[in-house]
Amino acid sequence: MAGEQSRPLDQRERADAAQLTSMPTSSVFHFFARLLERRGYFVQDNKLEDFAFPRDMIAAESRYGFPDFVLKTNHDGSLEGGEFIELKDAKSYQIASFNSTLPSATKPVSSLSQNMMKQLVEAGDDIESVPQRDVYYLVRGIRRTTSSPLAKTVLVSGSFFETVSTKEVLSSAFHQVATASTPLDVDVSELTEHFDIRQSSFAETRRVEGSSISVRFRVMAQADPRANLMSDSRYPMIGDNTLTMLVHERRLINPLLINPLLINPLLTGNSYAWDQAPVAIKNCEAYTHLGEAFDEIDANLKSVVRVSVMRHPMNGPFFMAQAPIHP
Repeated sequence: MAGEQSRPLDQRERADAAQLTSMPTSSVFHFFARLLERRGYFVQDNKLEDFAFPRDMIAAESRYGFPDFVLKTNHDGSLEGGEFIELKDAKSYQIASFNSTLPSATKPVSSLSQNMMKQLVEAGDDIESVPQRDVYYLVRGIRRTTSSPLAKTVLVSGSFFETVSTKEVLSSAFHQVATASTPLDVDVSELTEHFDIRQSSFAETRRVEGSSISVRFRVMAQADPRANLMSDSRYPMIGDNTLTMLVHERRLINPLLINPLLINPLLTGNSYAWDQAPVAIKNCEAYTHLGEAFDEIDANLKSVVRVSVMRHPMNGPFFMAQAPIHP
């Protein structure tokens, strides 16, 4: 009613309000900033899953399914948050296989397991606010030497691996299997073009009448050599004992601003101190968002990071931020 005085908050309501106020912004950029604070761990020969991840940014997690983490969404601010994080750890400079789930740039939140959805609700996450989530992979490779292990650790957008849609990849692969399994005079295109091949279809258990077993196909994928971030020859900018972030640069903050092209060889072949980055890099969305994360968590992190642009052989430019790992 008009003129009615608002009642004072009780103790529980004050505590809830204080918690919301103190909650850190959660996004993949803030996640990377927190990794930077503890980057010395990554050169140690320990399990990646045992790293002290920032739990206050994580809404749900799973050690047995995809993804390993779901970050919290933000009620306010310019960043939605809610990204999926999947861990990939290998005892060599290779990328561990993608088991059961093909790598994706984005995933619908509805694809999560019931257990993870329950965790999101319990964490107070606004599920419907971000129905489609960006996917990132935290990839680490360790190379043992006679003295101490070397490590490369990269937090990379899923679009680095999904250069062709998963649906198209599965359809093409199925077509190849059908072609190899039929006589030469049979055109399988007329058959396979009507198939709607989905990854979820493979996960379903198939039962055959009269059989004492059921069948469930499992999809596995390996990174193409051209997308092996651990390769010294293909990606020399990702050096030993570094922590790197790669974000697919799909658009600029101000598309009307005249900047050098991000594919300029001078940009893709050099790295720059944070404040000395060329205009083209400073106008990347990722540069702005990462800078905001540094300012919130520790502005001094800017002094240890160098930025650049990495050219993907099949999927355009990626914003790159990198810091050395100090054991």
